Amino acid sequence: MVKKNIIEGEAGMGWTVKQMAEKTGFAIDSLRYYDKLGIVSPERKENGYRYYSERDYVLLQFVTVMKYANFTLSEIKTVTSTLFDEPSAECNRINRDLLSYKRTELGEAVRNFKNIVKLIDTVLPMLHDVNAFVENANELQGFVGNIYDDIKKTGWTLLK
Repeated sequence: MVKKNIIEGEAGMGWTVKQMAEKTGFAIDSLRYYDKLGIVSPERKENGYRYYSERDYVLLQFVTVMKYANFTLSEIKTVTSTLFDEPSAECNRINRDLLSYKRTELGEAVRNFKNIVKLIDTVLPMLHDVNAFVENANELQGFVGNIYDDIKKTGWTLLK
């Protein structure tokens, strides 16, 4: 018995771009753009319409998770383009390098978000007392400054 790939779907009519947009929450323009980039390329029928398969739907779930994790479209394409390839040492190396980098990046983000949650937990009780926030302004400024410094160390910028 041949084991099917996790994203190997069944052939069939599938979903139109509008139906897939409703099913996934992606904008129709985004789905078309992913097709143009080769990230998710649904089958085209004789009428020229795109029809998404179960395989495409699962692939869009991968895309959603990667977008949530701040993967760039180029990084998403790198990962998704190899999902259909025969396993190879080169394919594994490329994905291992990319995913190791993203793992480090996400670990830094998680640490920073935990500190932001601590900041919020510190500020919330102060908002029950009119003077508490003002009395603790220097401490809070230091807390925010430390978080800011940690974020800057990651290379994150508003210009992305």
